[in-house]
Amino acid sequence: MDHGVRTIEELWVEAEEALEASSKRAEALLTKLASKAEEGSDASLFAYRHLAELNLERNPWKAALQLRRVLTYCGDDDVLHALMGLCHALLGNYRVAVRSYRDASQLAPLTPWYHHNLGHLMDVALSDPAGAERHLRRAYELEPEHDEIIGSLAHCVARLGNLKQAKRLAKLAQEKGPCNPDHRILIEWIEAGAIEAPAAKTNVRRPQGDRVVQALQVKMREAGFSRAQIERAKELWADMQDRCELRITKPEVLAAALEYSIGVVERRPGCTQAEVARRYGVAPASVSARFAQIRNALALRPGDPRYAAVR
Repeated sequence: MDHGVRTIEELWVEAEEALEASSKRAEALLTKLASKAEEGSDASLFAYRHLAELNLERNPWKAALQLRRVLTYCGDDDVLHALMGLCHALLGNYRVAVRSYRDASQLAPLTPWYHHNLGHLMDVALSDPAGAERHLRRAYELEPEHDEIIGSLAHCVARLGNLKQAKRLAKLAQEKGPCNPDHRILIEWIEAGAIEAPAAKTNVRRPQGDRVVQALQVKMREAGFSRAQIERAKELWADMQDRCELRITKPEVLAAALEYSIGVVERRPGCTQAEVARRYGVAPASVSARFAQIRNALALRPGDPRYAAVR
């Protein structure tokens, strides 16, 4: 249905709503927004970022070109570097992928999957287990319960000759992920002396973990919120997850709404939905809708003692 001439803001809101609903219209709306918005504007960056995410697995080269446009203006965004790494890993450009994941891990050193993907590519694709080990150990320190991280470390350790430790780790990986057949293959490879070709696949993952919390922590720190206020925002998010069934297509929208919620609780001067939306690269209308959902679900109010930094 043709809605006539639409403003950039109207197109942005429509595109965001389509993304939230996983609508097939999202790509067409984003393409139109990208063509109409000024290069480097918040609307343009939003459009190209989400076009890249839609294209990533079916057309990683096109996605890489779209991500490059966004990175020109957002070079300190770790998720963009990680997505670029995934694009090049899918294309078989492993050295470029390693460079991108290295950039992501330096920008967000507490994200285990950046260290995992970096180390795993170095071990399996570039045959550099010595260089990979510290990244895989760091991933394991940050996420000690995930079977894929443990299995990748086991593979690397085996290639470095420590078969006893590798076998222990591989069995732990199998214990944590009993339905993953790769762990059984890995154990058999280690038991055979790990002398054949590497058993692991060159397999990397999209940026994992709670993307809402990741965005929230980075942006709230940038805005000058205290550690206590960030912790209250995370508590608020946990309460929302317990209370509501939430569809999370665009983590930045929820993160922005959570930050605005804490701003309301703390009666933070100058905290507006428009300003918060701008920093997160999302539409103000989307933040408003999510904030209304939070306010209604939790009966949130200014000075709310549940979420105030000083209780």
